[in-house]
Amino acid sequence: MAQQVATAVDQDPTTHEALVGARFNGPPKSGNGGYAVGLLAKHFDGAVEVTLKRPIPLEQSLQVVTNGASGAMFHDGTEIATARATELDLEIPTAITFQEAAAARAQFAGYQSHPFPDCFVCGTHRRCGDGMCLFTGKLDERTVASSWVPNEEFADVDGHVAPEFLGAALDCPGAWALIGQYDITGPVVLGRMVYESFRPVHAGGRYSVLGWTLGKEGRKSFCGTAVFDADGVQCAAAKATWIELK
Repeated sequence: MAQQVATAVDQDPTTHEALVGARFNGPPKSGNGGYAVGLLAKHFDGAVEVTLKRPIPLEQSLQVVTNGASGAMFHDGTEIATARATELDLEIPTAITFQEAAAARAQFAGYQSHPFPDCFVCGTHRRCGDGMCLFTGKLDERTVASSWVPNEEFADVDGHVAPEFLGAALDCPGAWALIGQYDITGPVVLGRMVYESFRPVHAGGRYSVLGWTLGKEGRKSFCGTAVFDADGVQCAAAKATWIELK
């Protein structure tokens, strides 16, 4: 199996062990997609495109194979995600204030109906600290927002929020923007994300998270997400493709 994993990346691959804890689920019994994106993205410099091919197993040993230009994630020799270095082509909206983002939380559609209420990022069955409690409510027809104060548990020794949690923060807000604008009746799951972090996000800081729609083609929908600090400076952003389940 080690040889099979190593051949997934063309040149000079390095293998890292990873695990998605049961707590970090998105849909029931599978990992949050943005969290998995971050597990791959942390081994790249600059923007990375991650394609999720299968549900992310929880509490299972995973292998992340990368060479800085491309990569993949495996479970028991089966490829469940791929990654490649790229550029983020995304027009990012103007920042809003932390207070405006906090006010938008009251409009979160998930309070009324939620396809995955136990989701680590946006689940209404989670308490802040146990989950991320990113409850993104409508700003306008195509945009949602939430305030966010990252928990210290999500940060490294320097107080910087780890890529897997930043990827998770850039995940669900986009889905709620899509649900808010388009006629999406079934659950949606992340299929692909182009992720880029511009500057550290600090535990305990005040941040605004935005999600906005970019279009829809059949069961595929497209959106952008971004994290801004209290001064309105862009900290991270992502462009994502979501798939509506049949």
